[in-house]
Amino acid sequence: MTDTRPPGGPTNPGDPTAWTPGMSPGGVTPPPSVVPTAEPADAWDAPAATSRGLLELDRGRFWSGAAVTVVVCAVLGLAASVVFDSAFDVGLLGPSRLVPGAPGLAWALTGALFALLAAVVLQALVRVVPRPRMFFGWLVALVTVILAALAFTGPGDAASALVTALVWIVVGVAVSAMLNGVLGRTLVRPRPPR
Repeated sequence: MTDTRPPGGPTNPGDPTAWTPGMSPGGVTPPPSVVPTAEPADAWDAPAATSRGLLELDRGRFWSGAAVTVVVCAVLGLAASVVFDSAFDVGLLGPSRLVPGAPGLAWALTGALFALLAAVVLQALVRVVPRPRMFFGWLVALVTVILAALAFTGPGDAASALVTALVWIVVGVAVSAMLNGVLGRTLVRPRPPR
């Protein structure tokens, strides 16, 4: 017969703390009805899903974060217009038609609108798709690439087109980063059904 005791375990067979097969080396045997569970590697990124397999969102906190994102992107658009139009005298192409005579305000409105639409899309994705971050990242990236490419299709010099494309890329990255950060902190564990 082979001794299956761990090294250093009790050797007295009459000892109530003696190790037996199936017992952990520490001497504790879990009841047979207990199934060990593993915590997700990153609980921040993997909250529990609802019975339909979808996630829930703390809407109040999400929209607070989305509102700040809208404000930041508006200021980003305004800053880009001031820096490039005024300081470097490189005219940005595109949304200046929204507010004629005030390109800074037009870019601020455009940045705010981009962030607001992205927040609406992200909330909808959380409600209907199983991996909202992945789809949101792809959507923002594709829209950003399209907007950056449109800068090269209209009339204007290459420097203006290049700077405009750069501004769109910065706005797209900012929207994606901020809203993904907000989403990571506002996904909630759904209540179990009663």
